[in-house]
Amino acid sequence: MQYELSDIAKLTADFINTTDRHVFLTGKAGTGKTTFLKHIVEHTHKKTIVAAPTGIAAINAQGVTLHSLLQLPFGAFIPERVVPPNVNTQFTTLYNLFSNLRFNSSKRQLIQEMELLIIDEVSMLRADLLDCIDHMLRYLRKRKDVPFGGAQILFIGDLLQLPPVVKDDEWNILKSYYSSSYFFEAKALSSQPLIHVELEKIYRQSDDQFIAILNRFRENKQSAEDINFLNQFYKPELSEADAEGFIHLTTHNRKADNINTERLGALDTKSHSFQAEISQDFPENSYPVPEELVLKEGAQVMFIKNDPSGDGQFFNGKIGVVSSLSTTSIKVKFENGDEVPVPLYTWENKRYTLNKDTNEIDEKILGSFTHFPLKLAWAVTVHKSQGLTFEKAILDLSGAFTQGQVYVALSRLTSLDGLVLSSKIPTDGFDISSSMREFSEAKPSLDELSDRLASDRNEYLFQLICRHFDFDELVRAFKSHITSFDKQENRSLKQQFQEWTNGLVEPLLPLVKVGKGFQSQAYTIIHQDRDLKLLAERVEKAKEYFAPILMTAYDAIKTHDKNLKDKTRLKTYRKELKELSELLFNKQMALLRAGLCIQFMAEGKSLTKQDVQDVLKEVIIPKTEKKKDKTPTAEISFELYKKGKTVEEIAEERGLVSSTVEGHLCKYIETGEVKATDLVDEQKLKNIISLITPETTSLTEIKNQLGDEYTYGEVRVAMTEWKRLHQKEK
Repeated sequence: MQYELSDIAKLTADFINTTDRHVFLTGKAGTGKTTFLKHIVEHTHKKTIVAAPTGIAAINAQGVTLHSLLQLPFGAFIPERVVPPNVNTQFTTLYNLFSNLRFNSSKRQLIQEMELLIIDEVSMLRADLLDCIDHMLRYLRKRKDVPFGGAQILFIGDLLQLPPVVKDDEWNILKSYYSSSYFFEAKALSSQPLIHVELEKIYRQSDDQFIAILNRFRENKQSAEDINFLNQFYKPELSEADAEGFIHLTTHNRKADNINTERLGALDTKSHSFQAEISQDFPENSYPVPEELVLKEGAQVMFIKNDPSGDGQFFNGKIGVVSSLSTTSIKVKFENGDEVPVPLYTWENKRYTLNKDTNEIDEKILGSFTHFPLKLAWAVTVHKSQGLTFEKAILDLSGAFTQGQVYVALSRLTSLDGLVLSSKIPTDGFDISSSMREFSEAKPSLDELSDRLASDRNEYLFQLICRHFDFDELVRAFKSHITSFDKQENRSLKQQFQEWTNGLVEPLLPLVKVGKGFQSQAYTIIHQDRDLKLLAERVEKAKEYFAPILMTAYDAIKTHDKNLKDKTRLKTYRKELKELSELLFNKQMALLRAGLCIQFMAEGKSLTKQDVQDVLKEVIIPKTEKKKDKTPTAEISFELYKKGKTVEEIAEERGLVSSTVEGHLCKYIETGEVKATDLVDEQKLKNIISLITPETTSLTEIKNQLGDEYTYGEVRVAMTEWKRLHQKEK
C-alpha cells in the first residue's frame, strides 16, 4: 500500500520537524504508526536515534534498546536520592544512578548531538524508567535544568494494548511516586505536557460495525450487546478441516507452543531444518525468529515481514501452508491457490555513531541475522500478535488475561468474517485505570493542535538560535586551554606555543557578547515583528560575521598541528588541539544547520534530511579516511584468544556477545588450533557429545534434551568437536 500522510500525520510531522515539543503518537492497531516512524526517520532534518524498551522491539523498529543506548540500570528506579526504609527490593536512585557509567567521549558526544529520540512500543515503557532516562540525558547532555537535557522525544505506541509489567514488590514502593506505571505518569513530563495525537484512519479493518465494536473495547466502553454479538462467533466444536487457514490466538506461551508442536508432529511428511545465518554481533535475546526453523510440507506458517519486493505477495501476519521444501528453499501456498517462494530476510543489529566528518549521526551495522521470515502458525500468543494482521483467527481467551488482551486479540483481524471464538468473551475484567482513560480522552482537536503549532514553532526558532549562536562553551574551552600553560618551558615542550595560543584565542573572546546580542535581536524579530524572512536575512548576516572567525581559527590549528607532526613529546598537546578544532568545526556545522532550518521555514518549505545532506556534501572539509581493518572478524577473535583472553574478555573488548565469539573459535576447533575443553567444561562437553549422532543436524534438538543449564554456544562447540573427532577417525 502506498502510504500518504493524513492531515493529523502531517501536523504531527510538523510538530516534530519545526518545534521541540514532546509528542505522543498513538492510534489503534492498524493505523500506520510503524509506517509513520519510518517516514520520520527517512525525512526529518533532526539528528535522530530510534530506541525501544526490549531487544526484539528495537530490532523491529530498526533501532537500539534504551538500556544499551543510555546504560540504564535494570530493575526499578526511584526519582529521589534515598530509598525508603525497610525496602528489600533492589532500587536505583539519583544517588547511585551515575556511579557505574562507562561512556567514552564519542558516546557522550553522540548523546549530546542527538536532537530527536524516538521511543517505539511505548506501552512497554514504565514511568520510573522514563524518569531514569530523563535524569540520564540531563547528566550526559550537561543540561540538568531542562527535561531530557533538551532533547525532543517522540513516543509511539498504543497504550490500550498491553500495559508495562511491574513486579508486586516494586509497585509497593513505586506507587508512592506514581499513580500508575504508564509512561505519562513520569515526573519528567509534568513541566512539559505532551502533544497527544492519534492516527485515526484505519489501514487494517474495513468493516464499520467491527471498527465501532473495537473502539468501544479499546476505550472500555463495550456494552453487553457488544459482547453478546461477538459471542455469536463461539464455535467450540470447529473441526480441523474447517479450521484450515485459521490461527489460534491464546493467552499463554505454553498453550501456543503445544498446539504448534502437536500439529507439526501429526504431519507424516519429512522434517527439514533451516539454520539462521548470523554474522558478527547479533545478541541471542534479540533473535526475531528462532535460530533453527523446523518445517514439513503441509505445515501452517505465518510470514512475519512484508514482501520486500514491493509486489505485495505476502505481508506481516499472512497465513499459508508449506507446499514444497528443499535444503535451501521454501514455497508457501495461500488459500486462493497462489504459491510464492519465500525469500531470505536480513535483520540488522546496529549502533549509532557520530560522524566526525559531518557531525551527523550515522548507523553502524554490528551484525546481522538472516533467515526465512516464517513462524509456525497454528497458534500464537496474544502478546506476540501485537502489530500483526490476520484474515482468520480462533480466539481462546479463557485463561487469565491482562487489561488490553481482548482488544489486542480482536484487533488483529481484518473483519468479523474471519472470527471464531473457542471460548466465550467474559463480561467483566476489562477495567482500565481512570488515569489511563483521562489521558486517552484528553486529546486536543486538529484545530487546537494547529493553533498551538504556530506558537510552539516560534519558541523552537528562538531556542534554536539561542543554542547555536551561544559561544559560551566554545570560548570557555579555549580559555581552559590557555590556563593549561602552567609549567616551565624546560619541563614541557608545549610551553613554547603559549604566545601562539594567546593569538589564536583573542579573536574568539568577543563572540560570546556578540552572540548574546544577536539572540536579543532574534527574540524581537520572532515574537514582535513575526517576520521569518527578516529573521532568515539576519541569520545569514550573523553567519557572515561568525563563520570567518571560526574558520580562521580552525585553519590555524590544522596548520599548526601539521607542523608538529614529526615532533616528539607533544602527544597530549596535539590531542588538545584536535579537540579544539572539533569544537570549531561542530559550531560551524551548527550555524549551517540553523541557517538552513530558518531559511526553509521562511520560504514555507519543510527541511528534510536529504536537503541537509546535499548542503553538507558541498561544504564539508574532506578529512583523511582511516584505512579499514580488513582482517576477518573470526581471525581477530582468534588472535585475542591466542593472547590468553577468555571468551568473555574477547566479547567485552570487541563489543560482541559470548555466543558470537564461540562461533568464531569453532572454526579453529576444526583445525585443532583451539581446544574445545578450553571453551566448555569437560564434563559438559562429554554430556553434549553423548547425545550427538550422525543424523543430528539441529542445535535445538540437542539443546531441548539438555535444558537451560546448557547454552546454544556450548552445543555449537560440542557439535564442532564431535565433527572434528569423527573426521579424524575417517
